[in-house]
Amino acid sequence: MDEPNDLDILVKSEFEKLYSELDDDKQKFINPKSIKNILFHLIENPRLNPQKNQKLQELGEIRMKKKLMEFFNSVRNTDLNKDSASDLYVRYFMKIGEFMSEYYGFSGDGGKNILISILIVLTIGVGIDTILYLISWIELPLFSLLLLTFYIVRRIIKYRKKKQYGLFY
Repeated sequence: MDEPNDLDILVKSEFEKLYSELDDDKQKFINPKSIKNILFHLIENPRLNPQKNQKLQELGEIRMKKKLMEFFNSVRNTDLNKDSASDLYVRYFMKIGEFMSEYYGFSGDGGKNILISILIVLTIGVGIDTILYLISWIELPLFSLLLLTFYIVRRIIKYRKKKQYGLFY
């Protein structure tokens, strides 16, 4: 086997091993759904992005797999709690997430409290609707409904395509 295939096997086995070593309370601290989504696209179903430099993507994928291995090693050497998990997320997952967003269309909103996100979307929509109502351009809350529908559909699509990552997700 060539090096990337060996690395693929190693990354998947290390994740499974690490996940099985942790108790239920600590498993959420390693962002298991995020890792599973990333492994699905990097290892099980890799696709070259035709709009990007393919060689850079291939090299980036190898770097991200190595970054996951570093993350797994750091988790083993860390007393996992909410604060240490957040720190590990910033040190490792932010970089991996940026790569996955650029080449695979990932969204970093996995795991966030959906009610807070909906509240933000509705606030923006109500603000736009209020301004347009005051200048007599609309009479119904069009943008609130439009933005909320767009947000929910986008979340569903990203979830189904396994293209989400996030802290504690």
